[in-house]
Amino acid sequence: MAELKEGDAGSDECPLDAEVHSALERLTTQPPLAKSERLCGFLRYIVDETLAGRADKIIGYTIGVDVFGKPESFDPSVDTIVRVEAGRLRRSLDQYYREAGANDPVEIVVPKGAYVPEFRYRSGNRVITAQVTSPAAQYAPDKVNRGPSIAVLPFANYSGDANDQFFADGLTEETIANLARFKDLFVFSRSTTSALAREGTNIRQLREELGVDFVVEGSVRKTPQMVRATVQLIDAETDGHILAENFDRACTPEGVFEIQDEIARLLAGRIADRHGPLGRYVQRARRPGVSKTWETYDWITRFYNYYATHDPQCHAEVREGLEKALEQDENSSDGWAALSIVLLDEFRLRINERHNFPALEKSLESAQRAVSADPENAFAYQALALAYFMSGETLDFQIASDRAFELNPGHADVLADIAFPLAQLGEWDKALLFADRAIELSPVHPGWYRWPRAMYHIENEDPQSALIEFKKGAVPGLFWYHAYAASLHAELG
Repeated sequence: MAELKEGDAGSDECPLDAEVHSALERLTTQPPLAKSERLCGFLRYIVDETLAGRADKIIGYTIGVDVFGKPESFDPSVDTIVRVEAGRLRRSLDQYYREAGANDPVEIVVPKGAYVPEFRYRSGNRVITAQVTSPAAQYAPDKVNRGPSIAVLPFANYSGDANDQFFADGLTEETIANLARFKDLFVFSRSTTSALAREGTNIRQLREELGVDFVVEGSVRKTPQMVRATVQLIDAETDGHILAENFDRACTPEGVFEIQDEIARLLAGRIADRHGPLGRYVQRARRPGVSKTWETYDWITRFYNYYATHDPQCHAEVREGLEKALEQDENSSDGWAALSIVLLDEFRLRINERHNFPALEKSLESAQRAVSADPENAFAYQALALAYFMSGETLDFQIASDRAFELNPGHADVLADIAFPLAQLGEWDKALLFADRAIELSPVHPGWYRWPRAMYHIENEDPQSALIEFKKGAVPGLFWYHAYAASLHAELG
């Protein structure tokens, strides 16, 4: 249920619903909005939903489907129509209130970085915003006091060989994971920054729409003998360059991991200088369990692409590739963790299921090997926790999941993955906290991040809200997405 802050409807501070509707009517019948049926429909939708107490349903997916007629498979991270039209709407509102609506008593505002409108009297500066409460709201992270935030944009591949793109992607992923270990940093996920980079989002927009404090840009150039990584740290508020650094290492997996760790320490250290101490960072002189071959490194990077989509063909390729690579690279902790989750999906989601193959048993063995190879690897404990849960070992799941969170409390995949079993155990406060935190860290995220909240609505006999969450979290390549959606459609008639 949405509630209005800064006073109740009808007070001197908060416009009445009737006043808001009157303001909406003036807006949609005068230029510049009157010329655009699409923008008028957009504005009516978000205003009506807010006044009806459904502000929590106003997101890119529902706007795309309900306003712009997009199909249920609509992915706002790929199709940017909502963001583009929201920008047009904000500009039209600004123009109206500068010109025809200069003397209007009530103003409707769509803040940058959000789609929920705000309503205010023009005579004062108080803004009355619909606030949405949820079971996890009391535990939700405070965006104002969350600490410095950082977005690592995808590293550019300057090697001259398109086949080396996996190397640049892997360096981006590991830089994010290393930075996320600093509990006082708020690090956006690679899925978010990659999608924004594809859309051509600039640093100013990152600042305005996501509240990003710092941006990391990097590139990598790889030759048979050497690897050079170049990294820049940029202050998003001023667009000023805080540092630029080159890292040269031998072209070996060990050299790459040295670069990753050095980049994380350098960036966090510079940010700490500007915002105060980040706390003690546990550094390992030589990180155990790193991949020894490029083949393993390649398949680990491809695993992340699979895990965002759960595409069956990608699953089969990654499973076979990891199994072969680990025959020669037996001490790769990330490799065993990735294989564990791929095998677990074979068991729990029946993706490329093999007859009489003990996928769950092999998943647990792989996760244990991942932890043995690197006892400080959060990804390894994430895989172990999931394998234990599916094996019915609830206590072991709790221990492993707590350890994963302790090692990397800022990694979106860790939080979202652990939220599923917590939801199935009925630990709703913690499950929704983890899921919401993952979505906050990764505003552009895989659809399955939203499923714990859908499960919560199913548990509370609210199929309509559950269906909305499943649609927000569409995973078209996964059978179970369609099965759940069909079941909820049937229940709603």
